[in-house]
Amino acid sequence: RITRLEFIHEGQYVYPVSEDRLSLLLHKKNLISDYVSAIKQEEKRFNLAEFLKSRSVKLTNEVLEDLSGKRKIKVLSDASRMQEFRPMIRDGFGIPYIPGTSIKGVIRTALLYNALKSLKDSNPADFKSIIEDRIKTDIHNRVDKRKLFEWAEEKWLAGYRLDDKKGSPNRDWLRMLHVTDAYCPAEIETVLIEVNILKKEHTWTYRTESSLSKTAIWLECLPENTVLEFEASWDKRLLEEFKRYNRRLDLPDNLNKIFAQLKNWSEDIFAFERNFSRGHDLERWYINNPSTFRVGFGSGMISTTIVMLLEEDTRKTVRNYAGLNRGKDIAPKSRRVWIKNNIPVPLGWAVIEVVGSGSKL
Repeated sequence: RITRLEFIHEGQYVYPVSEDRLSLLLHKKNLISDYVSAIKQEEKRFNLAEFLKSRSVKLTNEVLEDLSGKRKIKVLSDASRMQEFRPMIRDGFGIPYIPGTSIKGVIRTALLYNALKSLKDSNPADFKSIIEDRIKTDIHNRVDKRKLFEWAEEKWLAGYRLDDKKGSPNRDWLRMLHVTDAYCPAEIETVLIEVNILKKEHTWTYRTESSLSKTAIWLECLPENTVLEFEASWDKRLLEEFKRYNRRLDLPDNLNKIFAQLKNWSEDIFAFERNFSRGHDLERWYINNPSTFRVGFGSGMISTTIVMLLEEDTRKTVRNYAGLNRGKDIAPKSRRVWIKNNIPVPLGWAVIEVVGSGSKL
């Protein structure tokens, strides 16, 4: 999180400040002692922009760009009360991107979801005894939350063999899949939005603070309709090694099958989320914006796990144990949304297209 100590909000933009560049400016203006004293006195109320203005430092474009290294974020909401925001990940050159590991993580979830969905469709009794009952038992035994579903990943994704030894390392099926980081082919300006938390209880409400104002999460993100490109490749040599030592080859063995499973998974999520939003303005977004991929902050429990496949009571048990205990409330009961022209917009949805020999997000 970047706080008021680390950014300046001026006009339509927020400028994240470099500590080194700020130090040079404070030294040049002989303000280091004043700066330290002001922080000690005001603590969380400290506002860097107000401090500099009160010391007769004019925040011209030249000064702002020098302090931020010419990095700025366009603000799409009233940010006058913003105290902090969550920055988007950037590389060593300050360029925003989506890590290949994040994209591969989505694919991993999709493959596991499809494998378990196939089990549930073909044999509901086995699904209940192997999956749901095991989850309930682990929660009853207070298994580490971070390891709650490790056994399923081992069984369906990582439990293969690469030689005649059962204990071989690196047996994960997705070692064959390589995904690069996703970058925008053109220079891009990120935006800063205010995210609210929509709750579905007896009625639709937004989470509020003690001041009765909506809970606000400020988020730096890519603007709508941004195009990013990445490459996905399949290691055929490693595939042959897996085939040599494994009879059970029920996972996809080429990129076309990978993206087909990703599409099936995302369609199920989209339908689940649209059904959740029925009767609220959020549903309008799902009606008008078909999407095939979801990644990033705000995706939520449904998009990052296999809990869609579980019965409602089991989902509640998982949520109450691994997340926040909401008792008998529906699981999950809330969604992070951006209010655009009075219409809530969910986060993280995209369309993924295969273009020639590459893939475009």
